[in-house]
Amino acid sequence: MKQHKWHKEIKAWADGEDIEFKALNGEWLYTSYPHWNSNDEYRIKPQPKEPQYLYIHLNAVGDYFIKKLDNFYGCKYIGKIKLEDTDA
Repeated sequence: MKQHKWHKEIKAWADGEDIEFKALNGEWLYTSYPHWNSNDEYRIKPQPKEPQYLYIHLNAVGDYFIKKLDNFYGCKYIGKIKLEDTDA
């Protein structure tokens, strides 16, 4: 039996990966519910190649916050944590 056209993407979606579809303007957009039998084109969302970080902030009363933002309102930036690529 022939595999579905989007077999690889369907499996990745079932495993929790993000799926994108190609809009009419050519831009790739996230979709939470792909319509696999439509005429849309799908792909597994590419993972960023540049390093990703979590930033550590300290507020005036001594509370720490770990955010994906390098600027967190009312807090002092005190460091960052580099996230490793687990596909290596």
